[in-house]
Amino acid sequence: MADRVRDFRVARHADIEYVVAIEDCGSAGQDRATVMHIADGIIIALADGAGGTANGAQAAEAVIKAVEATRSVEPAAILYELDVADRVAHGETTAVIASIHGDTISGASVGDSGAWLIDAAAVVDLTRSQRRKPLVGAGCAPVGFSNEFVSASTLLIASDGLLRYAKPTDIARVARQTSLGEAARSLIDLVRLPSGKLQDDISIVLCRRAR
Repeated sequence: MADRVRDFRVARHADIEYVVAIEDCGSAGQDRATVMHIADGIIIALADGAGGTANGAQAAEAVIKAVEATRSVEPAAILYELDVADRVAHGETTAVIASIHGDTISGASVGDSGAWLIDAAAVVDLTRSQRRKPLVGAGCAPVGFSNEFVSASTLLIASDGLLRYAKPTDIARVARQTSLGEAARSLIDLVRLPSGKLQDDISIVLCRRAR
């Protein structure tokens, strides 16, 4: 079955511009991502349902719905509360939940989806200390993160459909493009096979202070 673009949105809230891009590999469709507006910033949620377990897509959807319902800035608490089999349809999923308030980004993560802060000179892997297993739904242990978020930085949150198959140097180079929309498209193209197909579902959220 052909790959399909499930979501591609370029938007802005206050002084933050962002892109949400999701493309399914064939009929898999395990990835979910969203950005929610709050009074003084945004909340980002991204989840990649475990393909090796039943109901991975439903588990990922449960993460998104929980964040949308609470709009909480306590991401670790959300993940702990979700870590019950019937809350995630007896599936398992990775998760990254992050909030941007003022000049600070903070959040928590589980699994191998990631959050990187990219500027002109360096890349900071905000989720470098996260625990890959167990996932949400299987006894997860969320790890928190916090960092300054300044105007020169680009925040990338992505599933392993990007992070596993593209070189970090290429990801950083592409994410630095002036246009966030073009950057998101080019990031997906980094992992596209010569046939035009993807090797895995891919979900990306890019955020930057509006220039």
